[in-house]
Amino acid sequence: MPLGDVRVVKEDATTGNPLGGAVFQLWEETNGIPGLQTTGADPDTPIGDTCTTPADGTCTRTLPTGVYYWQETQAPPGYDLPVNPVFGPLLLTEETLPDGVTVTAENTPAPPVTGDVRVVKEDTATGSPLAGAVFQPWEETNGIPGLQTTGADPDTPIGDTCTTPADGTCTRTLPTGVYYWQETQAPPGYDLPVNPVFGPLVLIEENAAEGVTVTAGNTRTPVPLG
Repeated sequence: MPLGDVRVVKEDATTGNPLGGAVFQLWEETNGIPGLQTTGADPDTPIGDTCTTPADGTCTRTLPTGVYYWQETQAPPGYDLPVNPVFGPLLLTEETLPDGVTVTAENTPAPPVTGDVRVVKEDTATGSPLAGAVFQPWEETNGIPGLQTTGADPDTPIGDTCTTPADGTCTRTLPTGVYYWQETQAPPGYDLPVNPVFGPLVLIEENAAEGVTVTAGNTRTPVPLG
């Protein structure tokens, strides 16, 4: 029986780069109803096990002539499933057997998960919020525990500094990751903490909706007596 290749190529919709890690199920058109039916009294026929695309983004099955569909059941990491995850029909005929038949399946990157990363500046004695503290947010990027702001491989500062308003809170909306707030200037009338670094704040998918918060306390500068 003559055979030919039935392929699907998974690509990034914007760059055209091949994508590994997409999972596809191949189906054969067997019920005579146009389009793919995967359920019901008379579905089409699944062909073998699923295929996960390797680095070149291509899944291939060698099959006899017929009509086939590739169904994407799981998107590559970091990507969304297409609105219509069925690709085909692919018509493998006597004429197309030598070269086989191929369909391209595109995916768009999933929007990054983001959440609020906050620091709340308070008076350590009263718990009252303090305005006028200046903070620099940092992202943990060098893999070394704790915040490194200098040296050959420091962590990464995130944007400009933030000066706390009346409610004492600085907020940045950021993708999941590990962050620190570094107090660079105390509020008027207060001392910088001995350790002016607050964190790490670990923002993950599970806590992104409510965000993560750290409280930074300051003590009043002693008043000179005379």
